[in-house]
Amino acid sequence: MSSEALILALAASAAWGIGMTAAAPAIRYVDRLTYLIVRWGLVAVFAFAFALATRQLAVPTLEPAIWAVVAGLVDATAGGFFYLLALERASTYQVTTLSNTAPLWGVFGAVLLLGEPLRWSAAAAAGLVILGSCFLVQRVEGEKRHRVTGALFALLTGILWGVAETVPAKLALDRGLSPGTLLFLFACAGCVGAAALLPFLRPRIPVRAEARGYLLVALSGVVGAGVGWLLWLFSLERAPASVVAPVRGATLLFCLLYSVVFLRERPSPRSLVGVALAVGALLLVFFGS
Repeated sequence: MSSEALILALAASAAWGIGMTAAAPAIRYVDRLTYLIVRWGLVAVFAFAFALATRQLAVPTLEPAIWAVVAGLVDATAGGFFYLLALERASTYQVTTLSNTAPLWGVFGAVLLLGEPLRWSAAAAAGLVILGSCFLVQRVEGEKRHRVTGALFALLTGILWGVAETVPAKLALDRGLSPGTLLFLFACAGCVGAAALLPFLRPRIPVRAEARGYLLVALSGVVGAGVGWLLWLFSLERAPASVVAPVRGATLLFCLLYSVVFLRERPSPRSLVGVALAVGALLLVFFGS
């Protein structure tokens, strides 16, 4: 992988980590469904402004636009929907761990659906990322007993996120859609799709929206999802999807760093093992590709 693509993918992971870190306090003041819709609505506004400012707001043909919409529906809507279901049925640590299998499914999706070669370094790095996530995410006392359905929903979330971040996103880019326009269509699809779930989820998720929560939603949306996705798409333009997919696993590493710096948390020896595995995966991607 080129150093430029690696830096962009790492920067995307760092931004996504900000989004995940801000999400934890945000949902104390804003219910998860409102959070999902407002977040992607803000991303759509951000992406539109970016595409307009850089003169990238153009759709060359219908096909790449369709792929961008598919990516948004699969990642933001379907992935977000199953993530919410998983959180209702399993412990947070289990859901986070299983959904972080996304790098593995991203590699497999690129190989099986895009026809990219399976590089041993990318496959091994994806495995290290998943193993590292098991060490980074720890069980908290008092959580509910694990349930099979919640674990399955979390695993499905990881599959949806991993595939959407590589296959339809890469296809849209390869067919001439600019990163700014792609993200705009992606976010619009995610926002509309999430709004369509309101009749089904609102009875189970009552409205909770405090003003201070929206600042955290904006941080998670604009910086986490908006900037993160743009950087990710720029990385996908410069390297095969199967190569950059494992780098996505660095998101949990950055979450750990942010929790230490901003939330004053202290990593355990177990977490440090996870950090070492994640760093090893990044080095393997860089030197083995």
